[in-house]
Amino acid sequence: MRRNGVSARGFTLLEVLIVVVIAVLVTMFAVPSYRKAQDRNRFMSATGVLMDIANASRMASLDYPDVRYNAAISENADWTDANCPEEMTSSNVLQFLQCRKYLNDLPLDSSGHYQGYTFKIGVGGTVSCRGSSSTCSGVACMRGSNSITQYTCAAVNQSGVLTYHP
Repeated sequence: MRRNGVSARGFTLLEVLIVVVIAVLVTMFAVPSYRKAQDRNRFMSATGVLMDIANASRMASLDYPDVRYNAAISENADWTDANCPEEMTSSNVLQFLQCRKYLNDLPLDSSGHYQGYTFKIGVGGTVSCRGSSSTCSGVACMRGSNSITQYTCAAVNQSGVLTYHP
């Protein structure tokens, strides 16, 4: 049937199948690349938090050279100016650093993780984070699981140099 000189014929089954196969192939190659880019972005974002924690540790170590404490960071500290601790102890490292303005609030979720990573801080010393196949240590370190990311362990040393291990 013809209308105004144009055929009313639609697409053939072969043409539709070719379009579907091309779409599947594009998706097959694009999804792994997208996930790898997401993984790298998650790691870089967590590295920024790690650098903040390391800088707070290094500054506090300069101001309090006799203090040596390690702590796992599991949540932001609850504090006000009225209950700001006078001295740092092993139980209030994070509260002390945030209260004294060495460290801002961290963007942690309710389970104490950020982008799938957990963090540790060492004031006046070093801490170690064990990854799946390696251990890294420094004034601050972070650890992620292989199910979250391919980068499992990163640390900042006393000089501020970042190292990471897959």
